[in-house]
Amino acid sequence: MFYIAQHPDTGNIWDTWLYFREGTYYLYYLAAAGEQWDNISMATSSDGVHWDEIGPVLCKGDGVTWMGTGSTWRSPNFASDGKFIMNFSEWTGPRQTIFFADSTDLIHWTRLGDELEFVQDERWYTRQGRWDCIWTIAKPDGDGLYGYWTATPREETGGRFGFGQSRDGVTWEALQPPVVHGIGEGEVGAIETIGGKYYMMFGAGGMYTLIADEPEGPFHLAETNAMLLGGHTYFSRFFPVGDEMLINHHSILREGPVHMGLLKRAVVDSEGVLRVAWWGGNDALKAESVDVIAPQTAPGPGAAMLGNCFDLQRGLVLEGELSLPVADDAGCGLYIECEGGGGVAIVFDSTGAAELGTINADGSGFDVEIAEDRKMTFGERAAFRLLLKGQLLEVYLGDFLIECFSLPRAATGRVGLIGADAASLDGLRAWSPR
Repeated sequence: MFYIAQHPDTGNIWDTWLYFREGTYYLYYLAAAGEQWDNISMATSSDGVHWDEIGPVLCKGDGVTWMGTGSTWRSPNFASDGKFIMNFSEWTGPRQTIFFADSTDLIHWTRLGDELEFVQDERWYTRQGRWDCIWTIAKPDGDGLYGYWTATPREETGGRFGFGQSRDGVTWEALQPPVVHGIGEGEVGAIETIGGKYYMMFGAGGMYTLIADEPEGPFHLAETNAMLLGGHTYFSRFFPVGDEMLINHHSILREGPVHMGLLKRAVVDSEGVLRVAWWGGNDALKAESVDVIAPQTAPGPGAAMLGNCFDLQRGLVLEGELSLPVADDAGCGLYIECEGGGGVAIVFDSTGAAELGTINADGSGFDVEIAEDRKMTFGERAAFRLLLKGQLLEVYLGDFLIECFSLPRAATGRVGLIGADAASLDGLRAWSPR
């Protein structure tokens, strides 16, 4: 369900990004087989759900302290050269700079020469500051690419990230950084044009949305749903698949290896608000239907437990409809039992705003770790979806992601209902993934 790299030469992963071409999903990730990030590895998939691991495709150069992340794009001259381009960074001594590789099949990559090394333009950027991870979009005039990347602009510029242009995708010119309002320094995840505006996912202790009317900025922190992802996850990226704009990210255990989260849809509403939603392709997870055994007890201060003990080594997809509470009534939601006693509660109020945290089995001691309000209207009844495997979960309401969360301990396989009984949940359905 949540992809994890297993190749011995890959190691633990961190940032992820994807490229889709002719029915194949190409997944890339920064990884560390040693103590520092030292390779970029990959996997492929025909459905975006089940992955075939390939392993390392690029490794850090001699004398390099560590690698940094990148992205993949098609050459502006693809019609004549048939090339795809990947950028990545390397720290050598006190300085981080950007390098390039190319490929004709998105699997076999050749590092390009050091003459293409892209370095800080010290008119606008700090020489020994960040310089990492170009994300490209086509220039509106069709003359090459604009790029946005993690950088350390000089304070007087009012910028928060790097900005530049390239005609061939490998020879880059830095430009003055766009002015950014409403947020401090951070990392560029990705930027795309949606509905005539420029939406950037920007990492600053969570993934935030920045919006601009023009590619040169200025960029403003979104007024609504500004924190796109704030749970145990990081570094979301865009990638188009047909007519859909998808999002990927990685999910972080409290202790243990990093996984890739499920692919998701980027949705912009009529008011220009970007949100993250369930992607229909993930229905491929529903391999084996499981009969849900309803709770036998009425709701009380604790959770009414389903009669199942789900196999969380395989994972669980649980769907149903939840009756949200009336305005000032106590919240309702889901309880995931953890080994060693107690568990994690996901509690919704009347608006669909959620609190996630640890709780005792009797309903006492709710310690809220994450509070998330997606600023949406769900109505009195809302469809929910819970994805759970091991210690990682994702929860959706009305098809929109509420949050990703890492359990403090392994789940037992038992799930309960908080503030609700069988009569208030319709059509509970469950599946075990393959």
